[in-house]
Amino acid sequence: MTQSSDMRDEYITIIAPTANEAMAQFKARGLADQGYSIAGRIGRHQFTLVGGEDTQELFSGAGMIAATFSRRVAS
Repeated sequence: MTQSSDMRDEYITIIAPTANEAMAQFKARGLADQGYSIAGRIGRHQFTLVGGEDTQELFSGAGMIAATFSRRVAS
């Protein structure tokens, strides 16, 4: 049996225009079969990419739905 200290969390975030499209992608990629489950609420986000002193608004600043999924795996 693996000790809990030997486990780590992995995350996948799917960004889509709608929650239905995000969940369809979750299903299409077979993430449930890989042990992923929803990590929190699905909601509309605005995304900014930061690198050093540079910032860039992603998706032209339009809000997109973000759905994050996680699973526990052995380290």
